[in-house]
Amino acid sequence: MTVNFNKKRQGMILVLVAGICWGLIGLPVRALSGMGLGAFDITALRAAFTGLALLTVVPAINPKAMKIRLRDLWCMAGCGLASVTLFNICYFATIQRTSIGIAVILLYTSPIFVTVLSHFCFGESIKKTTAIALVLVIIGCVLVSGVLDNDGGGLSLPSLLTGLGSGLCYALYSIFGRYAQQRGYSSIAITFWAFIFAGTAALFLLDWQTTLPILRTASPWLPLTSLVLVSTIIPYCAYTAGLRLLPPSTAAITATIEPVVGTLVGIIAFGETLTWGTLAGMALIIGALFL
Repeated sequence: MTVNFNKKRQGMILVLVAGICWGLIGLPVRALSGMGLGAFDITALRAAFTGLALLTVVPAINPKAMKIRLRDLWCMAGCGLASVTLFNICYFATIQRTSIGIAVILLYTSPIFVTVLSHFCFGESIKKTTAIALVLVIIGCVLVSGVLDNDGGGLSLPSLLTGLGSGLCYALYSIFGRYAQQRGYSSIAITFWAFIFAGTAALFLLDWQTTLPILRTASPWLPLTSLVLVSTIIPYCAYTAGLRLLPPSTAAITATIEPVVGTLVGIIAFGETLTWGTLAGMALIIGALFL
């Protein structure tokens, strides 16, 4: 796939915006966790309220985004159910079974999945620079995760499978999103339908007995609004728009700015420790983006 340089630059800016917004997710998640909400509850609320917000706003600003051909529903269902709902289930299951560091490493196998799947699905060639960038990203994520700073916990077969499953599901958003774009759907339409599916599934995952009493207070609404708007709607729309201008493998590698931003948020906002390994990992990821 040949990409015009200016379009590629615009696409990378969009994906970088998405990665930065995703990297900020720790702020509202920490706030909501402090109120007693669990990981699955936060995930379900994120999907449900994002779907509700889009269902409220999109028909007013872009009613065409709601139109979809029945034969294309599988693209949107894939984005929503596989790349949002199932991804979060696999990711949080990995975190519960092992360390966050190992979970992050396994999650960021996603650029490898995207590169391989794009080769077979869209005929995208795997260039030498892309392969080198992938290696830098994987090493960088290992260092940023901090897993080498301690024993990092055990890695059982179920942990390995759910961790790789999170990377695969995360990668599938790029694949399903590209298929949807090839069928003429805009980034808003893809994001809208993805979260309609994900939000519907979230209604069945939500622990209503725990969340309803918390939602009846004023406390969760500011972080929940930030979670939905800043860390979900904006980045998913930006990433999907970037996919229109970039090969999926380039978009996936560029989005790995997320753990760099997440690490900086942890250091600045929560006083987490900055190690030489973290610095080296961040440098490798940023170097991969320049490459």
